[in-house]
Amino acid sequence: MRRMTRQLLPILALLWLLSACSLTQTTEQQPNIIIAPNETQAAFELSLTQLALLPTPTATLAPDALLQSADRKLLNGYYEAAVDQYQLVLAQGEYAPADERATAALGLGRSALREGLFEEAANALTIFVDQFPQDSRVAQAYFLRGDAFLGLSRWDNAIADFNVYLASRPGLIDSYAYERIGDAQLALGQFDQAVGSYQASASADRGLVPQLILREKLAQLYISAGQPANAVAQYDAILSVARNAPYRASIAYAAAQALLDGGDFTSGLARMQEIFEQYSDRPEAYQAMQALLQNGITVDPFQRGQVSYAYGDYTDAIEAYNTYSTQHPLTDIPPQMFMQLGRAYREVGNPAAAITAFQSVIDQYPTSTSFGDALLEQGRTYFLSGDIPTAIDQYMRIADTYDYLPQAAEALWRAGYLYGTNDEPELAATIFEQLADRYPDTEQARDGLLLAANASMQTGNLGAAERFYAALASTATGDLQAEAYLNVGRLALQRGDAGIANQALQQAAQAAPDSYFSARARDIRDSRAPFARPTTYQFQFDDAADVAQAESWLRQMFGIEQEGSLWQLSPALQADARLIRGTELWGVAAYDEARAEFDDLLNTTEDDALASYQLAIYWRQIGAYQASIQAAANIIDAANISTLEAPPYIARMRYPVYYLDVVQTEADKYDIDPLLLFALIRHESLFDANATAAAGEKGLTQVIPSTGEYIAQQLDWPGYQHSVLFRPYASVAFGAYYLHEQLMRFDNNVPASLGAYNAGPGNAAQWLALSGGDPDLFISSITISSTRTYVTRIYGYHAIYRALYGGQGQ
Repeated sequence: MRRMTRQLLPILALLWLLSACSLTQTTEQQPNIIIAPNETQAAFELSLTQLALLPTPTATLAPDALLQSADRKLLNGYYEAAVDQYQLVLAQGEYAPADERATAALGLGRSALREGLFEEAANALTIFVDQFPQDSRVAQAYFLRGDAFLGLSRWDNAIADFNVYLASRPGLIDSYAYERIGDAQLALGQFDQAVGSYQASASADRGLVPQLILREKLAQLYISAGQPANAVAQYDAILSVARNAPYRASIAYAAAQALLDGGDFTSGLARMQEIFEQYSDRPEAYQAMQALLQNGITVDPFQRGQVSYAYGDYTDAIEAYNTYSTQHPLTDIPPQMFMQLGRAYREVGNPAAAITAFQSVIDQYPTSTSFGDALLEQGRTYFLSGDIPTAIDQYMRIADTYDYLPQAAEALWRAGYLYGTNDEPELAATIFEQLADRYPDTEQARDGLLLAANASMQTGNLGAAERFYAALASTATGDLQAEAYLNVGRLALQRGDAGIANQALQQAAQAAPDSYFSARARDIRDSRAPFARPTTYQFQFDDAADVAQAESWLRQMFGIEQEGSLWQLSPALQADARLIRGTELWGVAAYDEARAEFDDLLNTTEDDALASYQLAIYWRQIGAYQASIQAAANIIDAANISTLEAPPYIARMRYPVYYLDVVQTEADKYDIDPLLLFALIRHESLFDANATAAAGEKGLTQVIPSTGEYIAQQLDWPGYQHSVLFRPYASVAFGAYYLHEQLMRFDNNVPASLGAYNAGPGNAAQWLALSGGDPDLFISSITISSTRTYVTRIYGYHAIYRALYGGQGQ
């Protein structure tokens, strides 16, 4: 909602000020914010799976039943239906209890606001504040109505409502309220008042990242107003807390440029000099260098060479380094200069000069750590020049002559790789075997064995492939070990050795239990088809018993001595400012800003299993599903176990079935395994209904715009706009339709259908043809690494969902 309302600020009124922006209570002083244990208990006792089974309401249902149904419809994105049911409660007048009519009015306002129906939202919220002024949520209603007024460009009304909120609930989300007031004042042309509001916003508490974004906004405002000193003060405030080097470089440059644009050349150029010296690998250093040169300031040629090389101005780097070398004796020149000089020559197409520069390191610095790197760079120069035999000779010479160097293993790997990519797989295999024998504990040896095994598979030398996979399995760990054992098992089955096959598949299943390779090994071992659909499903559980089991496990695993139940928020968490702010922001539908606060807390508690457990339950209760899933994952990661080794209650929070009724409806419509849809949704969006990606993917199932338009035509979706996919029911409907279409196209081949969902049916058809229909060969035939990851991860997710929800013993 925040995204919708804030985008509707009049852009023309703001552009002149913000065009250079670099970023993308009359109640008690400490109000009761819905994080008290008794309120958590109520939601705790009514699980989402129970909510999904509530009956469809009719006009004769009691107000409380209508409200529950309306809330569920609002959650699922049926906003019009939710509005209808809230209105039914309001229409009952005095026949409905006042608190339920108040809840309906507030729900009506929320529903309209989420749809961008600002007039309807303002009207509903006005009913609430006028008729229920004593309701504990009235301050939040003012905040919500303020956002509605922003959407209507009714700036004075918005300012008044946010001020009422600030007076009613001070010290909670003051920063966010003041920022909105500043936005409205800016739209009214009240520059000084807007600056004052933004300053108040920056002085009030909020999460670190939102605070930095706000200060950038304020700095740009000062720049537009011709107040560079005030802008620099904001940038310096950012630099005092920011630790990320690329971000610091960008802010430092913005501050320096503000000073230059304001006419303070002395201070501005001094800051440019600092950027040039401190951030040599960043583009801002190159831009700072240009500013220095344009103002007649001489820069150190060695530093200039580093900065220009990092920026990609190789010609300038060569010139600077050559200047430096003529000004200093050889003993004063670091080998790193010759290394970058050689690489720069190579980039501009002068391999001979590159070889000479690298040879300078070899001749002059035989004890330097750069010695071996220079040898490798000579080989790479030959390779990039197209002289493959000389490159291989160079790499073999390194391995044979300088086998004591740490770069020797890399040299052998490169030689083997070049043999393999130039149609000499036997020689490649020989080199990779040497690599594994001589340097068995290196990453290069493991990768070489995998390449040799895969090459042997492609050439039909299955005996060699099995030998390579077995050698890899003995040295690798985690996913790579599981992959190796899986292939040993598959090959042993092909040659009829059931004993070796079962042993290898069991080892694969144990090596990385949450991975695709372990899941696939279990399926082969148990004679189960890929993505096998369970015969029964279980979505209702004895939560009380499962919680008791989970908390007993938590006590034992982490040595927790706290008495009583563990799931309630601790006093420390209840008092945590980030949770308080995030909860209040969530309550006023400022979801993006709430998530930023929650993320900050999530990061600082990731190693605290008890806090993560409490937060996972709490965030699930309020609908912050993504944060809840991540907190549950933190518990399992802290225990260093697989998901299915964790208590089922915790495992189900990591792999939940949110939007169950919507998913079941679409799964039944197309006869799709609902667990497959849940696995897809978890991977696509982590159950964040507002998820958006770079290509315009939106919603739970991350449908891209062009595909969305196509599906809308097929479904005859009335008035389709891509934003409708932020509605959970619509996103699930579109995703289920498209997945079903691929399943029909590929004869219910789930791996191929997922490949088509992710990369298009044309690509999937090519990979399927290459694989001959074999599901394991299909995975290895996928030429797009992100799609291979997509299919294998969903395979692993589905296996976990099947174990958690597939009924007994599935």
